[in-house]
Amino acid sequence: MKILLCERNFSGHRRIYLQWLSKIDGPEFFSFAPENTGFPEDHFYRFQTDLPLKSFKSYAAWVRQIRQIVKQNRIDVVHILDGDSLMRCFGAGLHSLGCDRVIITYHNFYAGTARRISYRLMNSGRRHTCVVHSEALRRQMKAAGVKNVEHCEYPAFEFDNFAELNGVRCKMDFQLQPDVPVIGIIGGISSYKNIIPFLRILQKSDRDFQLLMLGRLTDVTEQAIRDATELYRQKVHCMFRPLTDEEYKSGIAASDIIYCIYRPDFNGASGPLTDGVCCRKMILACSHGTLGDITARHHLGMTADVSDEADILQKTETALSRVSALDFQYDKKAESYRNQLNPAHFLETYKKIYES
Repeated sequence: MKILLCERNFSGHRRIYLQWLSKIDGPEFFSFAPENTGFPEDHFYRFQTDLPLKSFKSYAAWVRQIRQIVKQNRIDVVHILDGDSLMRCFGAGLHSLGCDRVIITYHNFYAGTARRISYRLMNSGRRHTCVVHSEALRRQMKAAGVKNVEHCEYPAFEFDNFAELNGVRCKMDFQLQPDVPVIGIIGGISSYKNIIPFLRILQKSDRDFQLLMLGRLTDVTEQAIRDATELYRQKVHCMFRPLTDEEYKSGIAASDIIYCIYRPDFNGASGPLTDGVCCRKMILACSHGTLGDITARHHLGMTADVSDEADILQKTETALSRVSALDFQYDKKAESYRNQLNPAHFLETYKKIYES
């Protein structure tokens, strides 16, 4: 079986996602991507365009290139790794690529009539398969009219490395007090994470806590963070820049509570949640969408209504209290979910999807 992995950019975890898929035993993999991540030269095709990725001209050129690669190499399966960025084109051309099967992975679910139509058109036909990373997204895709939906949990690609980290030592590295609970906001500091409102809510907390904020500022300013945390600035430890892999992993390990109370318009997976689960951390998540479903369904921590400040404060203080009292540990459901995050499970699931 010959499989073409198609990725249009390598932001976030997209590079490592493609790299891990190519490790599956059996199929012969080809790559159509911005950079070669280790494929033989005759199995790599570079995606190049001077047009914005979301323009229709760029999309049409991309589809033509895939069609040429399929024809030249007699590709059996085309796997598009980021269907989210293609939705405005409603799947034009994806049913005439010349391969036996098309698989499209989505990392989020977007509501709205036009997008429901796009989901159905992109995945129509018996030989088209949609892959999502949570049971909640699978249900939403089904409700949108997509028939062939598979669920493959998004893995922690460095599962073993996270599991081996010493949380106490990582706290010391960040000059945190070992006996005071740490709330970690780790990764990109972005407005969709609802960070500034959360920081203001923390002004009302009577509990002892430390706040660890690590990551690159995007559409949130350092001044806004300073203003929101002024009343408890001595409890805040910040590092606002792109993180090395080691800094990111240490930040997760140093946290007792992983913050994930994101805005209602976010309905995807969370890297900090996934990596926090590897370290058996308490997750403090929004009650809506994928994050809420995963956290509640698998007993990973606490969920709060993002529109209710009183609920956020109450759930945050409960989380801090339970961590302080050593009254939180993973039960069988949480451990079962944690095991699903092992990359070996990811590879096994995708191998079954390819062969089905």
